[in-house]
Amino acid sequence: MLTIHDLSFGYGQSLVIDNLSWELEPGAVHGLVGMNGAGKTTLFKLISGSLKFSAGSISAQPEPFRFSDCGFMETQALFYPMLTGMEYLKIFQLKNSKFNIEEWNQVFRLPLNDVIDNYSTGMQKKLSLMGIIALNRQFLILDEPFNGLDFESVRLTRKILRKLAENGQTIIVSSHIPETLTTLCDTLSMISKGKIEFKIREEEFSRFENLADNMLENEVLPEI
Repeated sequence: MLTIHDLSFGYGQSLVIDNLSWELEPGAVHGLVGMNGAGKTTLFKLISGSLKFSAGSISAQPEPFRFSDCGFMETQALFYPMLTGMEYLKIFQLKNSKFNIEEWNQVFRLPLNDVIDNYSTGMQKKLSLMGIIALNRQFLILDEPFNGLDFESVRLTRKILRKLAENGQTIIVSSHIPETLTTLCDTLSMISKGKIEFKIREEEFSRFENLADNMLENEVLPEI
């Protein structure tokens, strides 16, 4: 169980994450949805250790939580220039010698001998996902992993993430479009103004739209 308790983080006087609490069961895929600027990416950076929270705690059971147990795939993948896909993956293979690049690439079908600069956005996304898988971390955090992927790659990625969860890893996936997650996740949580507003399980996903609408009912729209 990954437990986040009263986590806070801000820039200056402005809180981005505000006393946020969230519990995530192991061996499951957890979806996080929210509007742009709601705090999804900031929360992921706090969990992975990329940012340091100002208050609160992150713990795990039965083993203690360590940032080194997290693999974080950011929305926009960054690569060194003039590096081939194979050279990039061999960096990750140094951390996990059991990761078989050739076998995994039979699934992803990337031109690994080509320079990454020449890859499409979707190809770069798949290469980044291969690197995260190679790390073999207990917690995998994927920020908008379906951006830029074609239909076939989306289905493939969903299948892979489900398999990783079945093997015991805890997967956390974000999107600002809930429909991309309802066919993948075991739980779905919504973040708004730096807080987790609700968390529902798969059998309750049909309630999501009503719950989200209730949060917006007090919004005043201009006349059209």
